[in-house]
Amino acid sequence: MPQLPPHYHLAHLWLDLTRQLHKTVAPDLQAQFGSRASLMLIATAVYLGTLEERPMTATKLADYVGMPRATVIRRLRSLCRRGAVEKAGHHYRTPAKRLDRIGREDHRRLVQLVRTASENLKR
Repeated sequence: MPQLPPHYHLAHLWLDLTRQLHKTVAPDLQAQFGSRASLMLIATAVYLGTLEERPMTATKLADYVGMPRATVIRRLRSLCRRGAVEKAGHHYRTPAKRLDRIGREDHRRLVQLVRTASENLKR
């Protein structure tokens, strides 16, 4: 394999992490990964807000991910129907059942992806 520039490894890491986070946050959408990137982005933002104990409103999510609020609301409805996100008043959060699964099953894979990319960048 030819010598690859550092940005190759970063791009590869981004794609690998995105795919793994997709499996983690929205496993029921696996077959639709590419066409559902906006769902993944919003679900991940909700996940971060939940972990930080600061569930976000649709407006805050729209600002955070850089999408129109109406689009975010449509995507949030879809995520709620699938059980990836739950609504509590005006705020959205990752359900506790999903948080437990993420913590147990997916952390090791995410760490492995970052370590591999780090080793590749050191070369």
